[in-house]
Amino acid sequence: MTTRAREREGDGGEDAKRAKKSEEETRGGGGGGEDNDGGTADDGDVGRSVKRVAAEDDSTKDARVTTTTTTTTTTATATTATATTATVLAGASGGTAMVQGVVANWDDAQFKAWLDERGVTRVSSKKRPRWTYGFVTFGRVEDRIHAMETLSKVEIKGRLVRVKQANPRGKSTASAANLDADGLIAAANASALRDIRDVITPLWQVPYGEQLARKKGIVAESLRNVTKAIRNAMSKARKRGMHVEVDWLRPALANDKLCCDIDGIVRSPVLDGYRNKSEFTIGPGANGEPTCGFNVGLFREGVTAVSAPEGCRNISDTAKYLGNAIEVYLRARAAEGRGLPVYDKRTASGFWRLFTCREGGMAPNSEHGWKHWLRPGTGPPKPAVDANGKPVVEETPEPFEYPNEEDSLPAPTTKDANSEVMVVLQVCKRDFTEEQITEERRGVHAAIKEAAAKASPPINLKVCLLQYHDGRSNAAPDDAEIVNLETSQPSEKATDVIHEQMCGLQFSLSATAFFQVNTIAAEALYRLAGEWASPNGKSLLLDVCCGTGTIGLTLARNVGKVVGVDIVEESIKDAFVNAKLNGVDNTDWRAGKAEQVLPEVLNEYKSLIKPAPNVPTPKLAKKPRYNPDLSGDEAEEAMIPEIQTKECETLNVNAPDSYMYDDVVAIVDPPRAGLHKNVLSALRRESRLKRLVYVSCNSKTMAENTIDLCMPQGEDGNGGGAPFKPVKALALDLFPHTEHVEAILLLER
Repeated sequence: MTTRAREREGDGGEDAKRAKKSEEETRGGGGGGEDNDGGTADDGDVGRSVKRVAAEDDSTKDARVTTTTTTTTTTATATTATATTATVLAGASGGTAMVQGVVANWDDAQFKAWLDERGVTRVSSKKRPRWTYGFVTFGRVEDRIHAMETLSKVEIKGRLVRVKQANPRGKSTASAANLDADGLIAAANASALRDIRDVITPLWQVPYGEQLARKKGIVAESLRNVTKAIRNAMSKARKRGMHVEVDWLRPALANDKLCCDIDGIVRSPVLDGYRNKSEFTIGPGANGEPTCGFNVGLFREGVTAVSAPEGCRNISDTAKYLGNAIEVYLRARAAEGRGLPVYDKRTASGFWRLFTCREGGMAPNSEHGWKHWLRPGTGPPKPAVDANGKPVVEETPEPFEYPNEEDSLPAPTTKDANSEVMVVLQVCKRDFTEEQITEERRGVHAAIKEAAAKASPPINLKVCLLQYHDGRSNAAPDDAEIVNLETSQPSEKATDVIHEQMCGLQFSLSATAFFQVNTIAAEALYRLAGEWASPNGKSLLLDVCCGTGTIGLTLARNVGKVVGVDIVEESIKDAFVNAKLNGVDNTDWRAGKAEQVLPEVLNEYKSLIKPAPNVPTPKLAKKPRYNPDLSGDEAEEAMIPEIQTKECETLNVNAPDSYMYDDVVAIVDPPRAGLHKNVLSALRRESRLKRLVYVSCNSKTMAENTIDLCMPQGEDGNGGGAPFKPVKALALDLFPHTEHVEAILLLER
C-alpha cells in the first residue's frame, strides 16, 4: 500500500511490492528503471509486421529528441522491421535489453539522448559513466524489435553496436540468449502464460516436510556464516600479534560450524489460506482482459500480464472471492464499452490498479503452544562426502520419511460477528473526470457489497476505502489520499479499522498498518520470542522495529516497561491505540529511525536502570592500535567506553529501591535490510543489556548483524561494548509454500 510497506510480509500476497520490484529492480545492473522517460508504445514502424491479440491504444506519443552530442555514425538511415507472422499476446511486454558498444564516458542523459535520436521508444533506460553498455526496458515487444533492428546497424568508433538479452541480477552473462524477433515474441508470450502458482508459491508442489527441511537449512547456513566470519577475523588478528579469545568459537567449529545449536523449525499451524492480507494487481491478463490477481513475473523480464490467484494455497478464500467479484464487474463494464481501463505499466496509464483485502478475527484457535508445532531435527540426513568434501552418490540411499503434517488447523474463514473484512481499491485518477470516477466508485462498491452478502458464510464487510495514487509504481506514499469508497468522504483513521486477536490481545488495524500476515504462526513466534527474552517484572524491554506494538504488548504484563521504536509514524500511532485498547499503560512508543532514537532512549532511561554488577569505574579509553578486523564498521567504536554514568561510583547497586528497572532486555524485529550499524553500536554499548532476541525475516542480514554484535573489538575485545555470544536459534515458517523463512536467535553476554 505505501512506500514504507514492510518486506516482512513475504511473497504470497503483497503484489504491490512485487509490482514495484518488477518496474524498478532494473536499477542495479539488470536494466534501466530509475529514470522514466514516459515514452509510450508507438505503432508506426513495427505494428504492421507483428500481429497483436488485442487492439492497442491509439493515443500514443512519440518521445523523440534530436541531439548532436554523439560521436556515432550510422550505416543505415532507415530501418525495416523484421517480418514475422508471430502473434504477440496482449499481456506480453518487451523486457530489458543490454546495448553493448556505446561510448564509455557517456552519462545517463547522453545515453538517453542517443536513444531518442534513433527513435527508440521505451519505458526506461540506464547507463553509468565508464560503462560500455546500457540497459533499455521496453513496454512492448514491437518496440524492442524495432530498437534491435535500428541499433544493430549503428557504428560507434568503427564497431557495430550489439543488442542482447539482459541477464537477471546475479545470473551469469553466459545465460543470456540473443533472440530474433520470433524468439522474442515466443519468450514474451511464454512468460505471460506462466502458472501463477509457480510465481507466488514456488514450493506449492513440494511436500511440506521437505519445505521445512529446506528452510531450516537456510537458517543453518546463515549461522555457519557467522562462525566463518569470526574465525577468519580471529585468524588475521593473531597474525598481527593480537590475542583475543572467543570462547564459543572452537565448539562451534566442531559443531558443523554452527555458531550455536539450531533446535529445529516451528511449522505453521495453518497451511492453506493463511494470509490475513492480500494485495492484488488489477491489470491486463495475458489475453488483454481486465484481471485481478498477481503479476506473473518481473517487468524487466518481459512480463506485465496479471493472472487470477486461483490455486494459490496461501491466499484466503475470502480474498479470492472478493477479487473475483471485482474482476467480473470490470470485465462486464469493459464488454459494455462503459468502464474505465485497468492500469497498464507499459504505458503508465489506466484507472484501476490495486485491490487489497484485509481480514481480522478469522484465524483458527489453537490450544497448543509453540512447542507443539516445533519439528526438531526436521530434514533428511546430510549426504556423505569423500576426503575432498565432494558429495558421494549412494546407489541405494536410505529412505527418509518427512513428518506427517495432516494435523494442520483449518484455513481461516468467517467465524462470528468478530470476523471483519476491509477492502481498499487503489486507482489512478489523473486522466479521468469526477463524473467518471464517481460512477465507477459507486458501481464497484455495489458489486463488492452484493458479493459479500451472497457469500456462504456471509462476509462481514466492515470498511471499504478508495486510495488515489498517480505514480508509476503501485507503492503509494504515506500521505496518499484515502476516501470512503461509498461516500467519497476522507477516511477516518480512528474508525476505519478492523480488529485482530493475538496472544489474548486485540489489535486495531488501519489500512496501512503493518501486521504479520499469518496470525496463528505469528502468535507462536511472539510467544517464543518472549520466552527467550526471559524478562523479569522489573526489566526495561526495548522493542526495536516494533511496528504496531505486537511483541511489546504481548510482553508488557511481564516487564517494568516497554519502549517501542519504529520508523513508520502511522505504526507508532497504531501502537498507542492498541495499548489503550488493551488497557496497557506501561509502554512508551517513539517514531523515528532506530539508529537515531535508540541512543536517545537509552540516555533518557540510564539513571533509572540498575547498573550491571562489577562495572568498573568509567575512564577515558586509550587509543587502541587500529585493526580493521576487530573494529567492526568504524574504528572509533573501540575507543568508546560502555554507556555508564559517573554517578555509578557513588550509588548503592544492591539497594532494592534505588532503580525502577533491574536490567535491559531487547527484542529486535527489523525489515529485510537488517539493523543500521548505529543501532548495533547503541545496543552493544549498553552494558546493562545482557540478553537480545533477534527476530528476522532475512537470515542473511541477521548473520551480518550478528557478526557485528559478536565480533571482538579493540585491544581487549571489549571496545565499543563487550561482544555478545550466540546461544541458540530456531527457524519458523510464517509463509508455507514460499521460499521465505523466519529466524529467531538468542544472544547473551
